[in-house]
Amino acid sequence: MQLWLKLMWIITILVNLSGVTWFVLGSTANFQRSLDLVSTVILVYLGVPSVILIVFSSIMLWKKWRPSKWWEFIGVSMIIIVMILMTPHLYKNVETSGWLTEKLRTDSIQQTSDRQYEYCMEIANLFQKNGTARLYLKNTKTLEEIRIPLELPIKEIKFVSWGEVTHFVKLEPTTNSNIYLLNTTEEFPFPGEKYEINIMEKTAVKIK
Repeated sequence: MQLWLKLMWIITILVNLSGVTWFVLGSTANFQRSLDLVSTVILVYLGVPSVILIVFSSIMLWKKWRPSKWWEFIGVSMIIIVMILMTPHLYKNVETSGWLTEKLRTDSIQQTSDRQYEYCMEIANLFQKNGTARLYLKNTKTLEEIRIPLELPIKEIKFVSWGEVTHFVKLEPTTNSNIYLLNTTEEFPFPGEKYEINIMEKTAVKIK
């Protein structure tokens, strides 16, 4: 096999393999979530054929096969072209949110009864193994933003309903200006969870 053709074939295999790897990692958020319907279709129509061509090409190169007839050269060229054409689509259809960046959802903004804070619950990477929740607070006077982690079983959530106005938490002041009480509402998959929120220390302690 001509050296230029062999090098081109090897480079194409590596590029196509990187596209398949990137697609699988991105579509599963580095294996933190399962494939959705769109990703599954793309995998079937682009990923699987790519893997077949990568394996076939690798075997041919490993066996040091050399095309000797004109139609064999055309066949190799077609394989290279097809692999090159499929690779950009594998890269283009990768969603990096939930993996390289957070995939964030929130309920509706509320205000505490003492008018000191606006607040909501932020849920990062919902329906993934790396899902987390936190309380978002914004001081209405200083405009300072605070985020306090909440130990909620986000990974166990299977379904959440969002309406035009959705309130997952209720935050109430206490006699101590730095201490608030947080309760999850009936709209949240796990209602009745209670936390003591310390604004100064930025902590949330679960109340049993």
